[in-house]
Amino acid sequence: MNVYKSLLEDLREGRVILTSKAGNKVNGMTIGWGFFGIIWEEEYFISAMRPQRFTWRLVKESKRFTLNFLSEEYREALNYFGRVSGYQENKFEKGLLHLDELEGFTAPIKEAHTLIECSVTFASNVEPFVLPVEIIDKFYKDHGFHTLFFGKIEKVLQR
Repeated sequence: MNVYKSLLEDLREGRVILTSKAGNKVNGMTIGWGFFGIIWEEEYFISAMRPQRFTWRLVKESKRFTLNFLSEEYREALNYFGRVSGYQENKFEKGLLHLDELEGFTAPIKEAHTLIECSVTFASNVEPFVLPVEIIDKFYKDHGFHTLFFGKIEKVLQR
């Protein structure tokens, strides 16, 4: 199977946790939105995060994030990381997933089958005045518009 097709399926099915670390603070959140592509002659992953998220703050401070692709057997952890706020608790202390120490990765998860390390080179806020009303009504009733973080892919590890 095409590697990107498999990774996009993980993303579509909510089997990706984006992690970041700034100072001694680390957090992760389950994501289902993002883009792989080529920009500025480099490979990128563009992640959509709301400024209200604790992970957003860590990515803004560190300018780095790790994409952790997990299998369905970790559904309980994926749901937990998507539901609980890093402002409220350290999600890794629950023990559903564990941080690893790998050279070249900011906050890799041991259980991930694929890791992608990204450095942020650019960010842009979603501007509501260009969005169709149907999208605003469906996804942005609270007007918590996303920031798009452009992460240059620096390292990929499949295990």
